[in-house]
Amino acid sequence: MRRGVTLPPARVRKRALALFQAIAHADRLDVLLALSASPRCVSDLAEACAASPSAMSHQLRRLREAGLVRAKKSGRNMEYALADRHVAKIVRDAVAHVAHEH
Repeated sequence: MRRGVTLPPARVRKRALALFQAIAHADRLDVLLALSASPRCVSDLAEACAASPSAMSHQLRRLREAGLVRAKKSGRNMEYALADRHVAKIVRDAVAHVAHEH
C-alpha cells in the first residue's frame, strides 16, 4: 500500500463488496434499472423485466437483504423502491460508464 492512501475500514469495504455482488446479476440489475424510473409492485417488475412473479420475488428478496431496495405496503400489494438516491446513482453511473466509448 502506498503511503498517504487510507482505505476505509474493513467492515465498510466488505459491505461495499456485498453491494457489488448483489448488483452483479442480470435480473437484479434489470430490477434496479426498472426501479430507478419509479417504485413498482412485483407484477409490474416481472412484466418489465420479462420474469415470472416468483423469480422476481426471489430477486427482490436478495436486493432487500443487500439494502438496495425497500418495500412498503400499498393497499393489497407491496411496492418496491430503491433504498436511496445513492443506489440510483450507482446504477446510472455504471450504465453510463459502459455505454461511454473509451
